[in-house]
Amino acid sequence: MANAKFKVGQVISFQPSSRIGKRQRKGGTITKVEKTYELKDENKRYYPNGVCRGELTTIKELSKGEEKGYAYIAKTIQPQNFTAETVAVEENIINLSTKQEVIESYADASGKPYTK
Repeated sequence: MANAKFKVGQVISFQPSSRIGKRQRKGGTITKVEKTYELKDENKRYYPNGVCRGELTTIKELSKGEEKGYAYIAKTIQPQNFTAETVAVEENIINLSTKQEVIESYADASGKPYTK
């Protein structure tokens, strides 16, 4: 398998999703890189509509054993006075970014982007 595309300390951005963290986060700083594996069928969980919640894990014992890529653990970047959280993001949905770009991607209730 090829090496990871991103490294610890780099700032990344990603599309907000309910599958990434508890809230709609848009980017962060990578704190850890982990290998991902495909889950065994008996360890997969499903939404009520039958869609799988996720097919990858970083825990080798729960998997079929074959490496599928990398997951990046990141501390989210938030506008001032908002709480950051730690999220895990798949390699194929992230892009390199800057802290300022991530903060400016958020908007307040009036639609005005944050600048700090």
